Amino acid sequence: MNVKHFFIKHNYEKGMALPFTLGIGVIVMLASSTIMVRSQIHQTHAAIQQSTSQGINVADVAVTRIFALINKNPYLATYPDCINRDSNGQCTDSGSDRSWANVSNISKELTLCKTEQTTDIENLSYNQAWQPIDPNKPTQGEYRLISYQYSDAPGVTPGMGILTVEGRVRNHNQLLGAVSQLTVKLPIATGPIENSPVPGLWLAKGETGNNTIKADVLLGDDCDQVNPDNIKVSGDHPETGQPFEANYTNLDFPDLPEIPDTAIPIGILGNKIGSQKATLSGEITLPQVDDVPTEKEINGKTVEVYEYKVDAINFKSGTHRLTITPGKKVALYLQGSIKVGANSDIIHGCTDADDNPIADCHPTNFTIYGYGDDTHSICMSGNNRVESFIFAPEYTAGAAGTGGGKGGIKGTAWVKEWSNNKSCGSNTNNATVVQTATWKDLDLNPKNLPPLLSRISDWQRNER
Repeated sequence: MNVKHFFIKHNYEKGMALPFTLGIGVIVMLASSTIMVRSQIHQTHAAIQQSTSQGINVADVAVTRIFALINKNPYLATYPDCINRDSNGQCTDSGSDRSWANVSNISKELTLCKTEQTTDIENLSYNQAWQPIDPNKPTQGEYRLISYQYSDAPGVTPGMGILTVEGRVRNHNQLLGAVSQLTVKLPIATGPIENSPVPGLWLAKGETGNNTIKADVLLGDDCDQVNPDNIKVSGDHPETGQPFEANYTNLDFPDLPEIPDTAIPIGILGNKIGSQKATLSGEITLPQVDDVPTEKEINGKTVEVYEYKVDAINFKSGTHRLTITPGKKVALYLQGSIKVGANSDIIHGCTDADDNPIADCHPTNFTIYGYGDDTHSICMSGNNRVESFIFAPEYTAGAAGTGGGKGGIKGTAWVKEWSNNKSCGSNTNNATVVQTATWKDLDLNPKNLPPLLSRISDWQRNER
C-alpha cells in the first residue's frame, strides 16, 4: 500500500466517525425520551388510579352518610329523591309530588313532627350540589346524590331502594381529580311491630289537659296543634324499665274488626227494656251462665272469647254495676256511648282482695271496640280503674270525677280524643291511664309501620 492510499483511507474513516457518534447520541436521546414519556404515562395512570380509588372511597362514604340520614327516618326509604329534575340538576317537584326534595308533602309519614330530621336530606336532593366530607378538610373529598329510586309504590313495603352517588377528591394542586360513581341496592321490608312502642294512650288529635298519664302516649295530630311537652307523663314501663314518654307518631290506627254474627246482642245496659238478655240494669255480670263463647286463634293460641253486641251503656243515673269475670275473655262491640255516673261502675280487675294476681287474667281480657262516630264517648268512672283495652277510633274518652286518684283505665286506650270537660273528665292531675298492655296482648297491628332497611344486596361501580 502506498502512502497516498493510506492517507485517503484514514481520512475516510475519520469522516464516518462523526455521523456515527451523532447517530448513537440521537438513539440514546430517543430512548431516554421514551423512558421519560413511559414513566410520565405510568405516573399519570397511577395518579388516575389513585384518584379513582379515592373517589370510590368518597362515594362509599356518601352511601354510608345517606343511609344514616334515611335511618333517622326510615319512611324516606320508600320515596324517591326527586320526580322532576331540570337540565341543571335542580329538583322542580311541587304540588302533590312526594319526594325527598318536596318533603312537606309527606311530613306526617316522615318526620314525627321533627322537621330537623329531614333538612339535610332535603338539601342534598334539591340541586345535586357537591357536599364536603369534612368542610374543614377539603382534600378529603366531596360527594353528591345523583338519584334514589324506589321500586314499589311510594310508601308501600316491601320494595327495593336504588341509590346512585358520586365521589371525587382534590389532588395536591387543588385541581379536581377523577369522579367515581356507585350504585347500590337496598332491600326495604315492612318493619316488625316489636320495633314500635305500645301506646298506653293513643290519641288521633288533641292533648290530655291536666290529667297524668302513666303510659307511653302517642299523638297523631298536626304538629302545630299539639305538643308532647304538654302531656303529663309519669312512671316507667313495666317490661323495659324505661320512663314513659309522649311523642308524635306516624302510625295509623288499625281497622276495627268486623262485628261477628255470633256476637250476643244485649241492647242498652242500664235501661230496663225488652231484649234477649234478662238483666240490663243493676248488678250485671258477663259472661252469664248460659252464654256460649267463640273459639278464636290469638297469637297462635286457641282461646274462648265471649262476644257481645252492645247498643250503649247508660250508667249515668241510678246505681249500676257491670262486672267482667276475671280470667274470662270478653269483647264488647259498642254501637253508642258509655256513660258511668258517680254511683255506678264497670269492674274488671286481675288482683283479688289481698292484691294477689288472678290466674289467666290480663287487663286486655276485657276489650271494648267502639263503632260510633265522633258524637259518641266513653266516660269511665272516677272511683275505679277498670282494666281493659279500649279501641274506639272516632270516640272521645275520659274518666269522670276525681275518685281520689283511683279512677280511669288500666291497660290501654286508642281513641280520637281525650276528654277533660265536665261531662267526661275531671281535668285533675290524677293518673287516668295506667299502661300494662303489650303488642301480643292486643292482637292488632297499626298501619304505616316504619320500613326496615336491610343490608346492601348489590354494589356496582359505574363507568362515566
